[in-house]
Amino acid sequence: MPQNLTKLWKHADIEATAIESFRRLANERHHLSLNDYHDLWRWSTESLNDFWMLVWEFTKVQASIHPTYAIKVSEEKRLTPTPIWFSEARLNFAQNILESAYGPSDQTNTSVLTGIREGEGEVEDVSLSHLRCRVARLSNALTRAGVRKLDRVACIGSNSIDTFTIFLAAASIGTIFTCCSPEMGEKGILDRFLQVEPKVLFADDWVVYNGRRIPCLEKAKKVASHLKQKAGLQDLIVVPRFEGRIPDSQEEGFHTLKSFTAGVPEDLQYAQLEFSHPLVVVYSSGTTGQPKCMVHSLGGVLLKQKVEQILCADMNKSSVYLQYTTTNWIMYLYSVSGLLSGARSILYDGSPMKPSPLILLQILSNQRATHFGTSAHYLSLLEQAGITKQDLPAGLNSLKVITSTGSVLTESQYYWVYKTFGAVQLSSIAGGTDIAGAFVGGTPSLPVYAGWCQARTLGMKVQVYSDAGEPIEATGEPGELVCTAPFPSQPVFFWGDKDGKRYQSAYFERFPGIWHQGDYIRMEPATQGIQFLGRSDGVLNPSGVRFGSAEIYNALNIFTEIEDSLCVGQRRPSDRDEQVLLFVKMKEGHAFDHKLKKAIEARIRQDLSPRHVPKFIYETQDIPMTVNGKKTELPVRKIVSGQKITPSSTIVNPGCLKWYEQFARVDGGPSPKAASKL
Repeated sequence: MPQNLTKLWKHADIEATAIESFRRLANERHHLSLNDYHDLWRWSTESLNDFWMLVWEFTKVQASIHPTYAIKVSEEKRLTPTPIWFSEARLNFAQNILESAYGPSDQTNTSVLTGIREGEGEVEDVSLSHLRCRVARLSNALTRAGVRKLDRVACIGSNSIDTFTIFLAAASIGTIFTCCSPEMGEKGILDRFLQVEPKVLFADDWVVYNGRRIPCLEKAKKVASHLKQKAGLQDLIVVPRFEGRIPDSQEEGFHTLKSFTAGVPEDLQYAQLEFSHPLVVVYSSGTTGQPKCMVHSLGGVLLKQKVEQILCADMNKSSVYLQYTTTNWIMYLYSVSGLLSGARSILYDGSPMKPSPLILLQILSNQRATHFGTSAHYLSLLEQAGITKQDLPAGLNSLKVITSTGSVLTESQYYWVYKTFGAVQLSSIAGGTDIAGAFVGGTPSLPVYAGWCQARTLGMKVQVYSDAGEPIEATGEPGELVCTAPFPSQPVFFWGDKDGKRYQSAYFERFPGIWHQGDYIRMEPATQGIQFLGRSDGVLNPSGVRFGSAEIYNALNIFTEIEDSLCVGQRRPSDRDEQVLLFVKMKEGHAFDHKLKKAIEARIRQDLSPRHVPKFIYETQDIPMTVNGKKTELPVRKIVSGQKITPSSTIVNPGCLKWYEQFARVDGGPSPKAASKL
């Protein structure tokens, strides 16, 4: 074992975990000798049919028609075109959420879902029978409104029980759900929803965040108006945050949730669908244009979540799970999928730091949470706030697992977590919107080492490739994260990508036939742990909030005095988080000043969200361009992050790159005035 690895945690009773039961069952069923997690992982990525069929059985997937095989032998080595998984099966995602852990006849009044909202101490506990009734009413109301299989149901909603109900109702009848968080600006929402053309739109009328009540109804009405004119929207249904704040009528051109569901029955029917039937549309970060609309299948999301929650996180009916997230983030699917394991899910809607940095920890304590999903940024904020073990609420002794994602969890953060929270399994997980889950994550079967993700996730054949396309994970050298075998949670397709070229370009261009994720990683050969070293593309990722430079560029189109702009992320070796730098090139005769800087910030905040606003904005005299007239972000990103580069021969003005070197040496960069001088 390398001396530079520090072991921080090991499970006290590995044999009692679900993943060990699964390993023993695999040995018994298939006459194997899988001795540890690494053997199990290897089998899961080499014997795809046997592994995924056993996952189906072990995790108790509910289906009207169960399959006899997972994938054809002829497709086991093919990532593209996307293989067909479980072609015989017929099932429903909502039915699995509401029945797989409890059964269709279970009418327990025990709470299976808890909604907690910032602002007025709102805590709502919902039983399984009550949740089924709510889903049934809304499902039948959608059907009554003419919503049919494969129609899109859109939502501008927070992480609430109402939003979850809308999701399940849409899934129950085979429509496709898509969601944006209320914090997103009108333009950002329309960039997404205009592409998928929803038939109905649900929207929260108010949100509470950071102690402020924020009205959302007018924005929702504007979005609905655009969608009715350009995308055939039929109905806007407003979801009230506070009782009595909106009229219960259609005088304003919308339904309320109450009026929309009035008079419908409460019998719940589940459409029996193919495994590959579209469940959700989620969105890329928009690096090179409009956000890509990734369509994930009901079966892919279902099995991916079952593997990660039941096997990787050891969740069951005794578990209580809170994943902090907004509905914009792929982690929303984690947040609402706790019921698949029988766990009680806590949906929290609000700021994680108001009225105090301890608010989430107090909720975890009050609810006796066993599993907490968060981000490296949140943990860093707690550390910076001086939170110590003595500050923690007493009830946190129920906590067993902390999962962290969104950005890299540094080695020092591992030490702080264990010093503060004690003997928990700290799982740094990484994957993304693209796969509705993780490539790399945690397992109770292996120790936790400071600074390292524990393992490659079951069923995901993650390897490290050199620039030449050779596997180098066994050497410990850094390279590109690739996946070399198919998996069920690949996107079914990109919406609007009729010839499949955008899908191919997104993942299979760098290494033909091999999934290329765009992460720069290395593997420790002795432990097979993974360390993330950064992004190898232009996606911005400040504080774990992923977005694309194209969204920033689009927001700047209103400024006629700006000739061009360049937006990059900066993360130097000494930086604990990524920050976003925006460089603007002014048209001749126009000056960059403080007033324009504030106007740019305001426009980005309005069109997108406060989280999209760059940390620093500077004037530049030149932007590197290729012979094809395309500005190049990656060289500048590397330069301001302190890396040495050799400019590509395709850059027509490589001399301008030297000017950007000054930003790697000064915190916050030079002043705007000084930075404008080449």
